[in-house]
Amino acid sequence: MLTIELTEVILVPQATLWSVVADVLHQSKFVAYQISKAWQTNAADPGCEFKWNEMGVLLGKRYECECRIFAWEPPAWLSFGTKDLFHISYELDPVPGGTKLAYRCDLPQTPPSRAGAFTELCQQSLHNLKYMLERPARPSRT
Repeated sequence: MLTIELTEVILVPQATLWSVVADVLHQSKFVAYQISKAWQTNAADPGCEFKWNEMGVLLGKRYECECRIFAWEPPAWLSFGTKDLFHISYELDPVPGGTKLAYRCDLPQTPPSRAGAFTELCQQSLHNLKYMLERPARPSRT
């Protein structure tokens, strides 16, 4: 099993960061791989037991998977994934001026030899998230 753990301080309030990472149907806004479609598959509200299907391209290969939220403790902790392919968790802790994000990705079926590619993917996703939330708003054109 491959496990990737990363930590990043993002200069936004905890509630702002939570609103983005907990919106699992819109991860395509920041992940470093292509999610072409994500749709809810049950009637649950966001939280434990929320389920969705996802299609996309990951490291050059098409994928489709059934996902669900395993743990939901707003605005501090979220865990989601599939039965046996991947588990992702986000732990959010307020710090002066922002929020510390502890990220963990468990890949039970992925051999350690793939660590480099998956670590880069996870690092780029966190970089994208940080950039998306911290970049200054562009002035509107009138």
